[in-house]
Parts: sequence; C-alpha cells; structure tokens
Amino acid sequence: MNKVKNIASSTKMDGSWNLVYTTNEGSSAGKLGPFTGEVEQAIRILGREENPEYINYVRLGGGLVEGALGASWDVLSNNKWLVKFETLQFRILGIKVVEKELSAQGVWRMEYLDDDFRILYAAGGVNVPKENVYILSK
Repeated sequence: MNKVKNIASSTKMDGSWNLVYTTNEGSSAGKLGPFTGEVEQAIRILGREENPEYINYVRLGGGLVEGALGASWDVLSNNKWLVKFETLQFRILGIKVVEKELSAQGVWRMEYLDDDFRILYAAGGVNVPKENVYILSK
C-alpha cells in the first residue's frame, strides 16, 4: 500500500500538515477547554538534519489563541518515532502568556505517507492508554 519504505526518515515528512481526522478526544484533537481549534503539525527536517523540529499547533479564532507543543524525536525503526515532548507555549493575540518545559513522550507508528497524506498511530502518556489514529493532509 505505501510506496515509502522508510517513513520515519523520509524527507516527505517535512512540511505543514493539517489534522483531518483523529480518534483522540483531547488537546491533540484541537480541544482547549470547551473549545475546539484547528490543528497543524509542523515538521522541519530539510536543512535541519542534525536538529529536526516538530511543533503541534492548536489555533482558536483564526490564531487569536494558539497553543504550541514542541518536540524532538528518535527514529526507532523504519516506521516508528519515539517522540519527546519538550515545551508548551500559549499565546493570545501573538503575545506569549505561558511557557513551560515538559518531559512526556510517546511512540508514533507511521503507516502511510505520500506527498499529500499521512496516517499514523500514536500511543503514550498518562492520559492515553491506547493508540489513537491521526490522518493529516498537506
């Protein structure tokens, strides 16, 4: 089904990905309190091979309120990452109001990748005892 054999190290992962569907019911699905925002995963690999970057954004009101979860990862296999969540920021009207360090981690199992879509399963964390599916598009 997937033509990309080494998804975890593919430069096709690079770019901005928008969440289309997830079985997650928490903040990874765009939930901030009683509100649901738009979710973007920004993965920066190209030009940053020694220090790639991952930021998960949740934006409410067209970006008036924004949460940003920063992470790095270790490649575990051809389709798995150990994702290490390191920072959390909240901005209101572009002004940083909260920033804190994190030490959470989870395992992402990437099942499909092409130029336009990604499908992955993620597990880990205290509040996530099972894998959730994520479908993202560019």
